[in-house]
Amino acid sequence: MKQLYELICTRLYYGDETLEVAGNRYDPVTLFGLLTLILDGRELIFGEYGSGKTTSSERMASLVKAVPLEFVQAATIHGHPEQTEEKIKATLDLAALEKEGKEVVRWKITPFCPAIIIDEINRLPAGKQNMLLNEIDRSIWSYRGSTLITGSRAFFATINYQDTGTTRLIPPLLDRFDIAVETGRIHPVRKRLIRRGIDDSFLRDARLAEEMISHIQELNSREAERYVKEVASDFREKIMERLEKEGIKIEIPSWDEIEEMRKEIEKTELSDEAELFLDYVSQEAYCQLGTKDFAKCDGCHYANYICSDIYCISNRAERSIFTYSKALAWFEGSEATIVHVSAAIPYVLWHRCGVSDAKIAEVRDVEKDTSDEFYAVKDSLSKARRRWEEHRNYQIAAYKALKDGDLEKVERIAEKIGHPFFTSLLRS
Repeated sequence: MKQLYELICTRLYYGDETLEVAGNRYDPVTLFGLLTLILDGRELIFGEYGSGKTTSSERMASLVKAVPLEFVQAATIHGHPEQTEEKIKATLDLAALEKEGKEVVRWKITPFCPAIIIDEINRLPAGKQNMLLNEIDRSIWSYRGSTLITGSRAFFATINYQDTGTTRLIPPLLDRFDIAVETGRIHPVRKRLIRRGIDDSFLRDARLAEEMISHIQELNSREAERYVKEVASDFREKIMERLEKEGIKIEIPSWDEIEEMRKEIEKTELSDEAELFLDYVSQEAYCQLGTKDFAKCDGCHYANYICSDIYCISNRAERSIFTYSKALAWFEGSEATIVHVSAAIPYVLWHRCGVSDAKIAEVRDVEKDTSDEFYAVKDSLSKARRRWEEHRNYQIAAYKALKDGDLEKVERIAEKIGHPFFTSLLRS
């Protein structure tokens, strides 16, 4: 898998290695994009216009899922105010409607693409964002009473920073994306390579893509799923042959091998220490005064905790942290530790947790390679980890006392530390 990562970094996307995991540095766009394709996850990519958000996603999807780049591009959903279900999902067969009076649904090719890209998703108005919630969350496509349940799919959505033509994404949609990355600045030497143009011809086959589009529209859903998988098996060999002619010998995993990788990631163990930290920080994020309102933070006893900086950590977010931490560890061939959790958690949270104005103001003038929001969340989490390290032994003692039924000891620890985690142990 590291070979694939290196191939993407040297041939398809020239990002900077701003992500550090256990002493190793990676480009987050490439690494998390690769892991998202293996996991069939959901990823948001933020960046300026023309920074490679959509093209990098399409190229990585074409390579890892082994389908022609033109097919991935044809299946891409484009965000704009006039977008409709008929353009994205399906249409009615007008011939059947006229002749037989039956509503026969003809699905578009998008649901059958193994990795779906939504280009500039924040140009969809709030009302039209709702029509993608179930598709992104569960790969269940609905149109005029008909339902198509596909296998799991990777979803990528690109998002420009706010301008006059964009709309804020609704929180339920943001929460459905496991992880979010930024394209960011690029090293000047890599800029030279971009200026000369990126050769992605080894991923292209316009004739095969046209055949796929035509054939899928004639098949029923089950046959179309099998057909795309068969094409991928053959096209995978063609990509490897093309690369070998250029002196690059690489093994692209088959869909069955990717499924095995997913199982390996699932079996990767998360260390007890990492679990303790997640228990701790998830409780610290809750507002202790009831419904979350950052206006309540001024003068609050808990004002120095993460609850005053970020809005919440949802159940979906906890699952994403769990999965991507294990995926990072699997990529490095190790047990998932607090190192992997600390590396993944800012990317999982920053786009969906909401950040207080006070925290944004605090970091606005700090020199950084990321957006204010990402830096603010990462900084808050770093401080939370330092607090956890101070309280770790108390946490272990409290868990042991709870297991032994010694609630008095838990109460003493909670009173001494005054942290939300310890008081939360007394609720049950």
